[in-house]
Amino acid sequence: MNKASEQRRLSAGQVDVWCCATDDPRLLAKMDRYLNMLSDEEKQEYEQRQHAGQAEEYLASRAFLRTVLAQYTGQEPEQLTFDSNDFGKPFLPAYSDSVSFNAAHTHGLTLCAVTSGCDIGVDVEFQTDSQGMLDAADDYLSPAEMLALREVEEEGRLSVFFRSWTLKEAYLKARGKGLSIPLHDFSVLLNGLDVSRFDADDAERWELRLLAQDEDFTAAIAVAGKIAEIKAFHCLPLVEMSELGQLAELLPAAKS
Repeated sequence: MNKASEQRRLSAGQVDVWCCATDDPRLLAKMDRYLNMLSDEEKQEYEQRQHAGQAEEYLASRAFLRTVLAQYTGQEPEQLTFDSNDFGKPFLPAYSDSVSFNAAHTHGLTLCAVTSGCDIGVDVEFQTDSQGMLDAADDYLSPAEMLALREVEEEGRLSVFFRSWTLKEAYLKARGKGLSIPLHDFSVLLNGLDVSRFDADDAERWELRLLAQDEDFTAAIAVAGKIAEIKAFHCLPLVEMSELGQLAELLPAAKS
């Protein structure tokens, strides 16, 4: 699949979303081969994470990202060269016109969203059941979002909060300007699982979608353009790769 003649093609408006359970025990036997995929800079980061007990998940996440992006470039995973903008958003300088991507990781789950010709952001959040998240909701949500949240029945309020927050984070990541865009300056209003209104200075450019939500995770994307189709895939680097039947399978609970 890494040969140029066999590389994956993206049609207009197509978004491919890939998932990897970076804590899958089957990955442990591949760690030496994953290390060979990394750049010198990534290897330094890997060594620095040894002390925090995060090295193996970091290594698996980087191998996953490289394996996924290799599908769209015709290159081997270790051949890819990354750069980043002034705010740290990564891109592939040799393929910036044809391959746009973004990745997110939390609690053993990594997602990578890929499209062509426009900015994209993906976010996944682990849903703590702590009341403290709701107590601090106005740190993350706009006044309009807070008003809508207060209208939700108490038992469903935490899930709605995570939908709003994850969609907002996906938009910020797509913009690629970090927290220079205050969270209170734009609003994502929901009707169930759908975005009913998006209020931002450049709202007409964007489409935001909730990908999936279960009792543990919420995942969302933001794309600077019209989304025609979303495809879901699963990848354990050097172990297995497959297309998924539905977006809900991006989350671990749906695949177990």
